[in-house]
Amino acid sequence: MANDISEYHRLLKLVRSLLPQTEEPQAWSWGIARTTEDCTYDPNWCLERIDTIRASAGYAGLKNLTNTCYMNSLLTQLFMNAKFRRFMLGADITDRSHSQRLLAETKTLFAFMQRTMLKAVDTQGIADSLVNYENTLIDVSLQMDVDEFYNLLFDRWESQILSNIEKKTFRGFYGGQIVQQIKSKECPHISERLEPFSAIQCDIQGKTTLTESLSAYVDGEIMEGGQLAMPVPKRACLKDIPNDLIFHLKRFDYDIMTGMRHKVNDRFEFAERIDMAPYSIDFLQDTGHSLSPDIFELVGILVHTGTAESGHYYSYVRERSCWPDHGATWVEFNDTDVTPFNPAQIPDLCFGGATESAGYPAASYPKSWNAYMLFYQRVGTADANTPQQQPGVGSPQVDEKLPPDLANRITIDNEKFLRKYCLYDTAHAGFTISLLDQLRVVSKSCCSDGHTIETDAVLLGLEYADQILSRMKDSADFEKILDSLTIIIRGCSTCCKLALGWIADNKKAFRNLLLRCPAAKVRRSFTDMLVRALRYLRDNDAQDYGFDVDSIELKSGDAMLPELPSGVLQRLVGDLQELWPNIHLYARAWDDYFGLLAAIAEFGAQETFLLLRADFLKLCLEVLIIESPGIRRLKVDSPHYNQLLRLIEKGRRYSLANLAQLLQALLAKVDLQARPFDSGYNDRIQMDSGKFPLSMIEESYLYYGTESGRSRPIVFLDKIITTNSNPTAVKKILQTMLLAEPRAGHLADISKTILSGINIDPADLAEPYLVAGLTFCETSPAVQTVKDMITQVAREVDTIGTSGGRAHLEFFIQARQALNPRIQRRTFNKLVLRTVSMWAPALLMYYDETVRQATVDFLKVLIFHYDSTECGDDSSELEDYARGLCEACIRRVQVNVIQQQNQVDVKSVEVIRDVIKHCIAMYFQTGTVVDDQVAEEAEAVYDAIQILSVEEGDEACSDTWNNSDGDLPSDSGSENLLVSP
Repeated sequence: MANDISEYHRLLKLVRSLLPQTEEPQAWSWGIARTTEDCTYDPNWCLERIDTIRASAGYAGLKNLTNTCYMNSLLTQLFMNAKFRRFMLGADITDRSHSQRLLAETKTLFAFMQRTMLKAVDTQGIADSLVNYENTLIDVSLQMDVDEFYNLLFDRWESQILSNIEKKTFRGFYGGQIVQQIKSKECPHISERLEPFSAIQCDIQGKTTLTESLSAYVDGEIMEGGQLAMPVPKRACLKDIPNDLIFHLKRFDYDIMTGMRHKVNDRFEFAERIDMAPYSIDFLQDTGHSLSPDIFELVGILVHTGTAESGHYYSYVRERSCWPDHGATWVEFNDTDVTPFNPAQIPDLCFGGATESAGYPAASYPKSWNAYMLFYQRVGTADANTPQQQPGVGSPQVDEKLPPDLANRITIDNEKFLRKYCLYDTAHAGFTISLLDQLRVVSKSCCSDGHTIETDAVLLGLEYADQILSRMKDSADFEKILDSLTIIIRGCSTCCKLALGWIADNKKAFRNLLLRCPAAKVRRSFTDMLVRALRYLRDNDAQDYGFDVDSIELKSGDAMLPELPSGVLQRLVGDLQELWPNIHLYARAWDDYFGLLAAIAEFGAQETFLLLRADFLKLCLEVLIIESPGIRRLKVDSPHYNQLLRLIEKGRRYSLANLAQLLQALLAKVDLQARPFDSGYNDRIQMDSGKFPLSMIEESYLYYGTESGRSRPIVFLDKIITTNSNPTAVKKILQTMLLAEPRAGHLADISKTILSGINIDPADLAEPYLVAGLTFCETSPAVQTVKDMITQVAREVDTIGTSGGRAHLEFFIQARQALNPRIQRRTFNKLVLRTVSMWAPALLMYYDETVRQATVDFLKVLIFHYDSTECGDDSSELEDYARGLCEACIRRVQVNVIQQQNQVDVKSVEVIRDVIKHCIAMYFQTGTVVDDQVAEEAEAVYDAIQILSVEEGDEACSDTWNNSDGDLPSDSGSENLLVSP
């Protein structure tokens, strides 16, 4: 690493010059070589460079456009035929834009497949230039039979070839002639008709091998009926057999009974070599004549996996080598993936048939993967090394001569790609980070004149982080380079301004790092660095930060300061405001976006005012109320909210955690008691309280849902409570709103909002509303509203069933200890006591044993071991509460157990039974009519429990009542009550 300052600066500029200086196509980041300029690609945000380069098997794959595997599997088979490739690359094209576009696109595709260093080649150019028989472009979203596509493709290719000689050559690659013979039994005359063929159709149903199917093909059939006087034999013979043969295995059949196509998965074997001489007309006309063998060898298998209605095509291809002693190696082409293939697996992966399961009992299932087209080549032609066929560098692969324009284009494309490929090397990232760290050494912690060196260092770090490290999958170097940048920019306000200015000016990079990048750690690290840099500039250079003073901390206080429109803060807030219409597209980044805004708001009143003026309070409220049916005007005025709603309806989830944090920070600086203003946002003025008034639109959104004058839930408040993503922020928002009451005039609306959620079913969803209810009790200015809140919660306990018990009990435990400066403390204890008969019985019989136990523990503190000085109630009043609790518990057992005649687990009722026993023993006196009647009802309850319990009654004693302290009585000693608080 250079220690000389001038050499170090030269190295900085050199490394920075390697980065892309302009916006470039991003197909390469997906490993795709573009053959046409018409298609565009978004950047790959999870780039692994090993997935972008040509496969180790030595070939490029083809991109599947949606359902174009049929196209890819056939094109790779044709490409690997070296002579056919050479013909297509040498095709004469005079009108590449119109009449010969398909031929031109094929030529380009084959050239890229041969020379590109990228993993795969885009086939969009083929799709955009191939019209079907209805004269419309093929639909890449629809699957197509590869045999039908083969016929269509060759027909369209031939129509664009200009020369008749070249047309004949083209037809000769895979095309031959069949002789259809009909022989009369009455005379030796044979009627013959020549027919061209491009693929031999092979029946496989009822056949087991390719030779058997070919024999049936030439054996023919007996024609009878119609105008024929007698049966007549008919057969087909091969007359002109091309050097390359394609066999189409007819695996798709039509079921007349069901009216549907089905796939034939029967086992069908084919040999590595096949003699086609026995199927030629010369042999069949004179079977005694000796003919030389006509040997063809297998060079390709096109496989279909799936059913007749859906599936996938891929190819196995034998390499054509330019090295004479090179063995017969095979490659699998499966869209973009190209891997070596072992031909020994052909019987298992291509013949079809049944597969044995490994389970017990053994069962067999038809293989849905099997050969659909076979490619054979006449021996002696597959490895022909002509002068035009040259091996690739260090490779046996055939490298046909390319037209100069295509060769130059691909060479340049490869050079650009390899530069980018090297930039994504982790070693290069480590070098760049070390280069930034070296700045402190060479500069001796002093900035250069004009900050020229620091400028290049800061820009290198930011550009490298944006263009390289943020795009890499699982890159730990992004955080490291930001740490190195932070050290530089937090040592000098000019360097800090430089970094923040670059972020503010490069809106695309700002959006990418804050919103688009899918890596949460990248977005989080970026926002953390941004906040630290803003804080540093705020503390050290207020004017560059955005305020026309020397020091914010010394001069501002709570008063507004004069702003500088060109300040970094104002520019960044403007960028954040511009991103708002598209925020719905980046659900995963909501916490980062709103977290950054919340951090800015928490800097102080200056920043809060700036965000209020930028409408962020209004915007946050809009998001929270947009799902309400009545917000029609807002949806019309802001179309992006309609898109947001559609995404929500489709199941997309948006985190409101930091949105609530931002809302809390903004509302903390707003005076909810002040009269809202109805003028431009630039006219918002600070009040004597140091806070700001709401605008009329903000107030309408804040209390939306209550416009009718009746007490209704507040929509935004209900939304942030029910999502429960940031309980701390929700609590502070509630406190802010309640502290403005009763003057703000919405106390009943706030109460209604909380109570509507407490009534929710199932009851476990009520937990965030119960927490909000506690905040309401601690902050409400009116005792009656607190009484109503606690009473309503107590009533709801009776209906919770098997959910929510723990949260409801916790509400009463916390409510008893609540502190509200506007309400006496003892009031809360009394409210919980007065409602004990409403909530305790249900919790004492709750299905969860820990809840039952916790309820008993709370009752010990609340009633059974009382402190009159603490609770403010004398013993006679507490005795009344205890008696009421006992009677409520008896009624609970009578209604839920005895009247229903339901068998119950003894453990589920032992706690409430022991509470009844304790209360009878301690708070009821024998000899009085009322008390004796209650005691009799209690005895009846004991008896019923013993009868209906699953276990014996004498085994049902609760450990709660027999603990070492003797807290509450056991069955044999109810008079011993030594309860510890």
